[in-house]
Amino acid sequence: MSVARLRTPVLMLHHVEPAPLEPPATHPNSYLTPQRLGLLLDLLDRGRFTTLTLAQAARRWHAGETLPRRAVVLTFDDGCRCFAEHAAPALAARGRTATLFALSGELGGSNVWDRREEPRERREVLLTADELRRLDPGIEIGCHGSHHVRLPDCDDRRLREETSGAKRDLESELGRPVETFCYPWGVFTPRAREAVREAGFLAAAGIDDCSGTSPDDPWGLPRWSLGPGDSRFEIWLKLTGTYRWWRRLPKVGILTALRKLGGRGAERKSLDGER
Repeated sequence: MSVARLRTPVLMLHHVEPAPLEPPATHPNSYLTPQRLGLLLDLLDRGRFTTLTLAQAARRWHAGETLPRRAVVLTFDDGCRCFAEHAAPALAARGRTATLFALSGELGGSNVWDRREEPRERREVLLTADELRRLDPGIEIGCHGSHHVRLPDCDDRRLREETSGAKRDLESELGRPVETFCYPWGVFTPRAREAVREAGFLAAAGIDDCSGTSPDDPWGLPRWSLGPGDSRFEIWLKLTGTYRWWRRLPKVGILTALRKLGGRGAERKSLDGER
């Protein structure tokens, strides 16, 4: 893989919703408030970062082209309605783009996979095909499978349905190519990776701490999660691609202190905006 690939962080977000959440989420780390998303966008602007969709980055990678030095890929999982309500307008206002991963078999449904594992989990409504089509055309719609199942658990027939079948169905619903894939739950095996590659996807992303991810593999890219407790310093490290090295260092409570400071700063900024 070229040096340009190694310098292109891929970041993972899920939900953008105002606080407090009602009913509360059992996995609050997957929720950002619009104010916290605004902090991320502020840092992108101040650092003069370029946002690319995963497909844009992948096409350049495969062509051997050099990417901008400060390129970043923002990805949002699941295709929830909160993306259209809160994330998309904020991105458009800053001239930013992102990749939204949708599930071909759950369009217009809800996050039933979360509620199977945790019945108390907050219900999130998913965008319909028509709502996805109405998003800014600069937003890429990628594939998150068909029903958000763990690909390593699938037999050969189900694996095809969740990769090539999901790609075909989503392209039919949207009327446009679907070029990238996101592994449900972030997990995959060499067999699942090969199914995704054979399905014709240009790139696929997992999660940074899941087995098999590598910035040298377009079909096994790691992503760094952005959570509500991240300090400005942590976000900056993730944007610059240096977080993987920094988190390996012994920090002796520094991370906790930075998060507390970051949280207070965000609170002050939010209060100032409300006055």
